[in-house]
Amino acid sequence: MKKLILIPALTLNLIAGVHLETKPEVSTKLDTVGTTERTYWQIAMFKPETPLNDEELRNRVIYTNVVGAGLVMLWGTAFWDYFTTKPILGDENWFSKDTKYGGADKLGHMYSTYLWSLGFSSLYDYWGIKEEDSMLYGPLTAWTFQGLMEFGDSFSTSQGFSYQDMVMNTVGATFYYVREKYPEVKRKLDLRLEYIPDFNSNVDIFTQYNSMKYLFALKFSGFDSMEDTLMKYFELQLGYYTRGYQDHDNYNSQERVTYVGIGINTSEVLKAMGWTKTSKIFNYYQLPYTYVPFGYDYDSKSYVQPYSRPYYGNKK
Repeated sequence: MKKLILIPALTLNLIAGVHLETKPEVSTKLDTVGTTERTYWQIAMFKPETPLNDEELRNRVIYTNVVGAGLVMLWGTAFWDYFTTKPILGDENWFSKDTKYGGADKLGHMYSTYLWSLGFSSLYDYWGIKEEDSMLYGPLTAWTFQGLMEFGDSFSTSQGFSYQDMVMNTVGATFYYVREKYPEVKRKLDLRLEYIPDFNSNVDIFTQYNSMKYLFALKFSGFDSMEDTLMKYFELQLGYYTRGYQDHDNYNSQERVTYVGIGINTSEVLKAMGWTKTSKIFNYYQLPYTYVPFGYDYDSKSYVQPYSRPYYGNKK
């Protein structure tokens, strides 16, 4: 859906920024490059020139929410037909067969709010807000933004307010907070998106649900009994995806598949090779074809054997 469009670039940039900042010896070298002048990155991210006190930091959080809310409403009014009708309530029927995307968009809401939470928390941390505060303010800001878009949708003839979307937004924000609050959860559990763009599709790359899978990964490296064994390079996955609901004229049939899989923990492999920073990306993105899935298709009421269908399903 249109609500997901700004997430990837924002999140990747903020992750890079916060990880540089958490290592002063690296940050100083890269940020100054032999001069005391502020870098373009610091200016773009509103990096404080001097440390801010608690009140100034809280004001930054408030301004971020106020300015962001205004931009959402202005953009929605200009491009998303906000406020063109009286409030409309919609029931999108979760993951049912009679839905537009087979429920993939609901997991899209969960995942996007999760990534927004990561992005805003990273930004707040970059500004100097205490970690325990940034891990709370980040998901609250993400949830607020997603909620404002849903509010705007209620005044849109093409959308309408969906309580299912708000529930999944809440799940995404809550999962981020719990994962950051409790290190044992973060060691063991990831929420990821698997995505191979379909450049032959007429659908924009941010809502190509036919090319996406959403999954939770239980990482064996998070268990003390396995962290020093070869088992740390493996994980158990639980995922869901749909095919043929969107752009259905190009598909022979529709699929709504839940699967479990045994996979390779790409992040752990890269970490062992010394690529620590790069490895963090794969806590959020699932590398395709690095696991063996066993699935069940609710539409054909049949089991899906590992790689018995092409990535894009029963495409014509």
